Amino acid sequence: MEEALRKEAIASYQSGEKPRQIYTELKRSKKWFFKWLNRYKTGAAGWYKDKSKAPIKKPAQISERKKQRIVKIRKHLESISFAQVGVSAIKWELKKLGGSLPSDSTINRIIKSEGLIKKKLHTLPKEWNTRTFEKLSAPIIFIRQILSGLDTSKTTGAFILLT
Repeated sequence: MEEALRKEAIASYQSGEKPRQIYTELKRSKKWFFKWLNRYKTGAAGWYKDKSKAPIKKPAQISERKKQRIVKIRKHLESISFAQVGVSAIKWELKKLGGSLPSDSTINRIIKSEGLIKKKLHTLPKEWNTRTFEKLSAPIIFIRQILSGLDTSKTTGAFILLT
């Protein structure tokens, strides 16, 4: 419908109507009319169509090469026993290689999109907090000797939770 109004406005202008009369009849602004008149005068085939408002270039977008480097570093870190594999470890490795460092959120977004973030296997119940052991109602008993024959001179003891 909007495209039809634009074409109608230009057709009226070409037939000799005054611009003010055209945009007041169509209940549009002066700015609207001259925007479409100027687009028409360019001679472009689709002058009456809306142009995309999205940026032409995405300067903050990271290159595919850098993405692959981040993925490769993450996989390498995962292959090392007891190695840190998070954003800070990846940034450390990138810093050693030189070049610019992407933001933490960019690195997280990349490793998430590649499926490299693993779910935690062990989670504590939501109701537990830093004072977990104060909330436990079961008694905790200190035992020096669990089994007979255990060398007590080498043991410091053990905690056993009775439920």
